[in-house]
Amino acid sequence: MAPSEPLFPRFSHAEYQRRYERVREEMRNRGLDVIVAAGDSAARNGNHANVYWLTNWLDPFTSYAVLALSGDPFLIISNPLYGHTAKCASVVPDIDSSPDPGALIGQRLNDLGLERGQIGLVGVRHVGRASMPYEHQRDLQAAMPEATFVEANGVLQEARLIKSPEEITWFERGAEFTDRTITAIAENLRPGIPEYALAGPVHQAFHSDGGTMKVLFLGSTPMDDPEIIFPWQYPSARIIQRGDVLLTEISASYWGYAGQVHRPFAVGMPPTTEYQNLFEVASEAYFRVLETLKPGNTDADIRAAAASIERAGYHTHDVLLHGWGLSIEPPRADLPSATIKRELNQFTVMPGMMLVNQPHVISPDGKRGLQVGSLVVIEESGPRALQKVEMTFFQVG
Repeated sequence: MAPSEPLFPRFSHAEYQRRYERVREEMRNRGLDVIVAAGDSAARNGNHANVYWLTNWLDPFTSYAVLALSGDPFLIISNPLYGHTAKCASVVPDIDSSPDPGALIGQRLNDLGLERGQIGLVGVRHVGRASMPYEHQRDLQAAMPEATFVEANGVLQEARLIKSPEEITWFERGAEFTDRTITAIAENLRPGIPEYALAGPVHQAFHSDGGTMKVLFLGSTPMDDPEIIFPWQYPSARIIQRGDVLLTEISASYWGYAGQVHRPFAVGMPPTTEYQNLFEVASEAYFRVLETLKPGNTDADIRAAAASIERAGYHTHDVLLHGWGLSIEPPRADLPSATIKRELNQFTVMPGMMLVNQPHVISPDGKRGLQVGSLVVIEESGPRALQKVEMTFFQVG
């Protein structure tokens, strides 16, 4: 009899072994004996990126993946109620649970003879930073008083930077789900409905094929007297009207691997001159940056490509370009005129990087804003946009 299919999607055994070896390479570079990767459900599960990447378990609460230089990893979950699902979903069979996970991790590491080891504590670094909760870290350190603890976010950040061919296939599926949401909006957007009425068709576009929603930012505002320059983080009760622009940022995912798309919609009439100009400046910058995303080019090349925004008299608001994985991740590039100052990086474009190219152009007076963008994978031959939906200012209703 052929083995039954797993209840939850997972990558191949070889893919997870590749990940463990890549992490151990980074551990050896830093002189670490073991890493303790923390995850929680905040930041739309983005804080769980490292644990999920190592174990295939996306915990609704808090959990930890522990990997030493040798031996098998183990997974610690905080809520025993989730144990059965974790055993079915995780590729790590050694799963333990405790409402006091720090003490349990310390006990397990002591049993491995690591009581005097170099312990790397791994959180996440995305738009902000997150790490092991204070109480859990306190209890872990109390259980291992002779160990040395160091911050080791860079271990997983470096290990996850370059995506494998298997990972890219899942991102492609998430991107296709994401493109469906734009089609759903175009087919259902009209004057007289509240913004939240679009949420149903958007979710229906992919849920039946195993997709989940990661980000659904929608925001409508009158083009002649706008209130917002960036969409609401939740669809509001505002009634959409003729003459509105609908701003969007959407990510639908396949088992955590999401696309990302930004497209504007004009409702019941063509875009006004001001919004059409914003779109033309943003889309020109988008294609200039896209052309620059070739292996060997740098963040400086990206800024030079996007300088057309400033030459046109505009500036950026949201970050121009950011890394993408199981959350918003480094690297990041932006223009000097950006109104929001992010943590930026000097970097070189490399094959296997996943990047979101998303010029967010703001008028000189700051009253009007519009963003266009797509998820892009870097290949040996250059960039490939995973979002296939047309780069256009949609006119509906």
